Amino acid sequence: MKNKLLLVLLVCCYCAPILSQNSASDVIDSVSIFISLSKDENISGNYKDGLTFATSAVQYANQGKDKTLQAKAYVSLANTYQAIKDFASAKNYYNLALDKKTDDYFVNVASLNGLGNIYSMDITTADEAAAYFEKSIVYTLEAGKNEHSFYTYYNIAGMYLNFKDPDKAYPYILEADTLLPNIDKEDPIYGLLQQLNFAIYYNQKEDHRLALTFINNALEIGEKHSLTRELIDIYDFKSEIHQELGEYDAALESLRKHFYYKDLDFNEVKNLQIEQVEADFKVKEFQQKAEASQLKSNVIIFGSIGALLFLSTSFLIFYNRKRRLSFLALEKNNKALLQAKNEAEHAHKLKSELLVNISHDLRTPLYGVVGITEMLIENPSIIKTNKSLLNALKFSGDHLKSVVNNILKINEVESNNITIKRTKVHLHNLLENIVTSLNYLANQQKTELRLAIADEISSYYILDETNLTEVLLKLIDNALKNTKNGTVTLSVSLAEKEKGMDRITFKVSDTGTGISKENLAIIFDSFKQANTEENTSYGIGLGLPIVKSLMKVMGSKLSVTSEVGVGSQFSFILACEVANEIDERAVVSESKSLEILVVEDNKINQLVTQKLIRTLGHKCTIAVNGEEAIKEYHNTHFDLILMDLNMPVMNGFEASEVISAENKQIPIIALTALEISEVKDRCRNVGIRDIINKPINKEALEDIIQENVHPITIT
Repeated sequence: MKNKLLLVLLVCCYCAPILSQNSASDVIDSVSIFISLSKDENISGNYKDGLTFATSAVQYANQGKDKTLQAKAYVSLANTYQAIKDFASAKNYYNLALDKKTDDYFVNVASLNGLGNIYSMDITTADEAAAYFEKSIVYTLEAGKNEHSFYTYYNIAGMYLNFKDPDKAYPYILEADTLLPNIDKEDPIYGLLQQLNFAIYYNQKEDHRLALTFINNALEIGEKHSLTRELIDIYDFKSEIHQELGEYDAALESLRKHFYYKDLDFNEVKNLQIEQVEADFKVKEFQQKAEASQLKSNVIIFGSIGALLFLSTSFLIFYNRKRRLSFLALEKNNKALLQAKNEAEHAHKLKSELLVNISHDLRTPLYGVVGITEMLIENPSIIKTNKSLLNALKFSGDHLKSVVNNILKINEVESNNITIKRTKVHLHNLLENIVTSLNYLANQQKTELRLAIADEISSYYILDETNLTEVLLKLIDNALKNTKNGTVTLSVSLAEKEKGMDRITFKVSDTGTGISKENLAIIFDSFKQANTEENTSYGIGLGLPIVKSLMKVMGSKLSVTSEVGVGSQFSFILACEVANEIDERAVVSESKSLEILVVEDNKINQLVTQKLIRTLGHKCTIAVNGEEAIKEYHNTHFDLILMDLNMPVMNGFEASEVISAENKQIPIIALTALEISEVKDRCRNVGIRDIINKPINKEALEDIIQENVHPITIT
C-alpha cells in the first residue's frame, strides 16, 4: 500500500538576515543583495539567474576575509545547485560552508539540513542523512528554535517511513513529541503532523486499528482549524487504512471527503483572487473620495486607510496562501513535469536501445580480433618480437571489450536487472586469478600488483562469484590506471566471525595520484573521471558507478579515502557463508574428450570458437543456423551445444526450443553478442541453460564446459 506522507522540508536555507547597509562595507552589501536576488529567482523557478547571482555572491565574498560572509555565499550557491538537482556540487559547497567553522546559526543549520536532504533521497545513505539532521538539531536546540527542531525530527522520521523502516523512524517521532507542548499553541499544524506520523508508523507496523485512531486525531485538528490542504492528503491516507481493514464503505466515504476538500481548496484559491480584486477596488474608492473632498488632511487620512486596508488584505492573502504555496506550485507545474518525465523516459529508452545495438555490433567483430590474437600468441612458431606486438594488440582488444561490457553493464544497472547468484567458490584461487589477469596492465604502468590474504580467511565460501569478480577487477583496474611506478595492493582480511558466516574486508589501495575532496563527489557519476588531466590511460568513467551499484545489490557499501599525491583506498565488507572444504587429493579427474556442437553463422567466429574448443582437447562440429543445428543433433550425440541467437533461416531461440523439447538433459549454452539481461528470460523459456557473452577466451570457455558437463571422476 502506498502511504501518504506530508514531508515538511526545513526552509531555513533562505532565512539569512539581510545585513545592514549602514554598518557594513560595500562588499558585504553586494553579497547580501546577490544572496537575496538568488533566493528570489530560485523561488520563481528562474534557476539560471539564481545561479548567476549566487556565483556573484561567492566571488564578492571571496574578495574579503569575512569567513561568515563567505560561508553564507557558499550556502546560497549550494541551495541553487540543490534546486537544479546538481547534488554533487551542492554537497561540495555545503561542506565548504561548514569548513569555514563559523558560529553563525544560519550557516550551520542550513548546510547540515541541506546535506541531510540530499542524502535522504537514497535508502543506502539514509543513516548519513539522519546524522546530518541530528547535528543541525544541536544548533536549533541551543538557539531555542523548538519549531526548527520539531520539523527536523519530523523529517528524519518521515524519511525512514518513506523507506518503510518504521523501527528507525519511531525514536525520532518520540523526540518530536517531546517538543510538541512548547510549540503546539503557536500553530496547530505541529500537532496534526505528529498525529499523522504516528498513524503512518502504526500502519507500517500493521496495527491498522491504532493507525486509524491517530489519523482520526489528525482529522479532528485539521477540521477544527480548517486546514484544507492537509485534509486532502489525510482523507486519502485514511481511505487506504480502511481498505487494509476491509472496511470498504468507510474507505469509499473517506475518498469522497478527499475529493470534497480537493474541490474546496480549488474554490478557496479562486476566492483569494476575488478578495485581491475587491481590495484593489476599495483602495481606489477611498482615493476617489479623498480627491473629491479636496482637503489635504482628508487625502492623508484616506490614503492611510487605503494603504492599511491594502496591507491587511495582502497579509490575509499571504497568510492563507502560505500553506498552499507548495500545492499551487505543484498544480502549476504538474503538466510540465509529466511531459518532462515522459520525454526523459523516452530518451532513456532510446539511449538504452542504442547502446545495446552498438555494443552488439562491436562484440561480434571483437570476438574475431581477440580470439585470433590469442591463437597467434599461443602459436610456438611466432617469434618473440611479434609476440610482444600481439600482446599489445590483445591488451587493446581486451580494453575495448571492457568498454563495451561497461556500457552494457551500466544499462543493466539502470534497468535494475542485476541478479545475485551464490555458488561455492575457492576464494584464494579466485583472488589469484583476478590479480593474474591484470598483471599485463600493471607491467604497462610499471607498478607492482600485490595480493595479501590473511591467514584466517578460509578457502571455500558461498558467495556471488560473478559480481565480486567484477567489483574487484574494476577497483584494481581503476587503481592501476591512476598509479605509475608505484604499488597497488588487494588485501583481504577477516572483519568479524560469526557462526557459519565470515564478514570479510576487501581493500584495494594504491600509491597513485589520489583524488581531491572536490572530485570525490563525482567519481561515482557515470561518464565522469576525477583526474582527467593526470590520467592518460583509457577509460570512459563507468567502472566506479558500476561498482557502487553492484555493492548495493550485494548488500554492502563502498568506502573511499584518498589524499592527493599519496594515493587512494577503496574498501568494502562482504558477508560470506563459510563452506566445507573439499579434500582435493581424494578426487582425481579423468579428462574426457567431449563432442560439442557450435551453432554460429559468422565465419570468423566459427574459426575462433572451433580453435578454442580443440585447444581444450574436445571435438567440434559447426552448424551455420538453427535448422542445420537440429539436423546435426539428430545425426550425432553431443555433450554440449554452444548456440548463437541471431542467425538466418532459424534463430537460436527456435532451435533451442526444438532440441530441449526432445532432450532436456543436453546443456545448451547461448554464446551471443546480445546483452544477457535483455534475453535471459526468453532463453530460460526455451530451455537454454546458461548465457555467455562474446568475445570469450579459453579460460571462460573451459569454465562454462566444466560447469555444465559432469566429468567422469575416480575416487
